[in-house]
Amino acid sequence: MQSNLVRFDLGIRAGLLLPMKNGTGEVRNQFFIGIKDHYIAEITPFREHYALSCDHFLDLQDQIVLPGLINAHTHLAMSLLRGFEDDLPFKEWLFDRIFPIEAELVDAHFVKVGTRLSALECIRFGTTTVNDMYFFPESTAEVLDQAGMRAIISQPFIDFVMPDEKHLGVNPIPGRAIRFKNFHQKYAGHSRIQTALAPHAPYTCGDDLLKQIVELSRELKVPVHMHVSETKGEVEESLKKYGKRPVKRLHDLGILNENFFAAHMIHVDTEEARLFANSGARVIYNPDSNLKLGSGIAPISEFRKSKILVALGTDGAASNNDLSMFGAMDLGTKLQKLSNQNNTAMVALDALNLATYEGAQALGLGSKIGSIEVGKCADLISVRMDYPHVKPLYSVLSQLVYAYQGLEVDTVICDGKILLQKGQHQTLSSETIYQDVEKIRNQIKKTSN
Repeated sequence: MQSNLVRFDLGIRAGLLLPMKNGTGEVRNQFFIGIKDHYIAEITPFREHYALSCDHFLDLQDQIVLPGLINAHTHLAMSLLRGFEDDLPFKEWLFDRIFPIEAELVDAHFVKVGTRLSALECIRFGTTTVNDMYFFPESTAEVLDQAGMRAIISQPFIDFVMPDEKHLGVNPIPGRAIRFKNFHQKYAGHSRIQTALAPHAPYTCGDDLLKQIVELSRELKVPVHMHVSETKGEVEESLKKYGKRPVKRLHDLGILNENFFAAHMIHVDTEEARLFANSGARVIYNPDSNLKLGSGIAPISEFRKSKILVALGTDGAASNNDLSMFGAMDLGTKLQKLSNQNNTAMVALDALNLATYEGAQALGLGSKIGSIEVGKCADLISVRMDYPHVKPLYSVLSQLVYAYQGLEVDTVICDGKILLQKGQHQTLSSETIYQDVEKIRNQIKKTSN
């Protein structure tokens, strides 16, 4: 190869290209994507000589290439609690089983191992971006940075002492703002890692704490990521304690704006939906965990009709129990059809939008990711078409949402770097991760017996 011919760091021949530009489902045949300095530099019909213009070339002429998927609500380290306590009522599951085991065992090492396991899974399923909320966010950021993923990583805030504060003294709560500022400063300007604030939920955060969150968010210009109106019980408790439904209370505290990401939003009334729409706040739809925990079905089609931006998430593996966005797209679409008694209430293109273009817009990342366009970050994946369950192919959109499961993902690229090639991880060692996971599993079993 002659150096004067090299124009791109990485080039890709896509058999079928689904760019998701402007959220449309246009599919192009045999296209070339040229990547330079982490960005998409060219998209054009493929010609043989383009292969010579690349330092590294991937021939994916028999695959579908689409934007990297965005998992907008995760608790990555909780993959270590996958299957630990299934089939319990929500309140019992969270307060009697999950919170106590976290208080006992969660430390920086636990979070690193759990996040590595989830990063392995996310990449294998074609997810390049996550919006995560969990303890020891510094450990999560370190792991995801090393794995090469893109992420918004939130520091939790709760009215009681959290697992990552046990070593900080009698009352570590007043020092949380300084701790977050240090975390935020460390990743300021990072190309793939952003920080956010994560008040856990209205029922675990009092008014004073939420007012502090509002001030920090405004001062540092960072998003707020929170569980909101997930269960009927949450709404009933809010009415008893505050005389207001959760969304109305958050609105009155000044927390609703375009930098607010609300996970779940199942039990909301018309007035709350209006407050959300008027404020510019965003919703994150988590169909798997909502169904498994018996929480309900979020009125996503109504939110979108009201011009509320919506992203899609899996939630944590303790309540899902996997991190496949393909599964979330499939189930999430069907639940909207069922709850509306209308099989066009949500269609395949809508699901793909929530996982790519619209999801990126909802998280404030629309200028960087969510579609394959010149000038955007090179976050894209490819899926194979040589499996019996994805044949015959009539509609790429339909097949991706209703037939693909995730393990068909062949190649994953984030920020121009190959994270998965021919189904093989390039930045993580599964063998080492599995060994560490097994050690923690044994710890959990001993503690919970």
